Amino acid sequence: MSVTLQAPGVLHRYTNLLVAFEHTRNGTTPQNTLLFVGGLNEGLLTIPYSRDLAAAIPPSYSLVEVLLSSAFSGWGHSSISQDVEELGQCVQYFQSLRSNGKIVLMGNSTGCQDVLGYLSFEGSRPKVEGGILQAPVSDREAIEMIYPQDEYEKYNETAKRWVKEGKGDHILPNDVSLSIMGARVTANRWLSLASPGPEHAGEDDMFSSDLEDGRFQSTFGMAGKRGVALMILFSGNDAFVPKTVDKEALVSRMEKAFVDGGGRLAKGSGILPNASHTIREESNVRDEFLKRVSGFLESVDEGRIEEK
Repeated sequence: MSVTLQAPGVLHRYTNLLVAFEHTRNGTTPQNTLLFVGGLNEGLLTIPYSRDLAAAIPPSYSLVEVLLSSAFSGWGHSSISQDVEELGQCVQYFQSLRSNGKIVLMGNSTGCQDVLGYLSFEGSRPKVEGGILQAPVSDREAIEMIYPQDEYEKYNETAKRWVKEGKGDHILPNDVSLSIMGARVTANRWLSLASPGPEHAGEDDMFSSDLEDGRFQSTFGMAGKRGVALMILFSGNDAFVPKTVDKEALVSRMEKAFVDGGGRLAKGSGILPNASHTIREESNVRDEFLKRVSGFLESVDEGRIEEK
């Protein structure tokens, strides 16, 4: 397994201010692209498995890590809608670069919201062939695990008041901002992630276990209507998922909404046993992860999705 902190590749500038890093391999001329988006606080080359993934995927593909405005600590003043717009620009760039190639989107953690948003939000965007959601966990449920209930409610009330006063883009006080993984957070992004009840209307709130079926239909179901292929890889030992959550039942609801919408759910979608949030395990756990992803990409390339 990879331990070096260096990676050979090409840095692409897909807009004037945004870049993407393409991992390269000797002896391959890939026509297809796996565009990868990390979660909160992630950026280029920060995901533990990225080099192993780049080496394991079929030679017809290259792994490209996309740097969005929300990368590293930028997520605190960004949004899923902005991410989706920028991701569309990156897709368009690689489509122009490889006009005959196929593009698959992959997200880790909050990056899964970007991928699902790209596949389900209203509006037209450059076409992609499929999506992979690795560790699609609820930020709201994770936040509720971190903060005492009284603090969580206090921050929610402060953010709602600021939005009502027209200060949604203002940075919340340090006791809120700096305590959320060291990033400074606007009132708007806090409410999107924390998604207070009873409405739970946050744009980021796509994967919470208490959402009604209608919410999954508006995201997974809409993605299904676009006719894309999808693989969900939910980590069995994800520390950001409350122990009270029935992971099997939650993933089944996501999958059902997608299939009911007309989507093609790939074989191998489901729980990844013993895996952590970013699959730090350099063992048979990561090997199984790489096997599932590679199999999915190969089936997309060949135009034959083996459905679950």
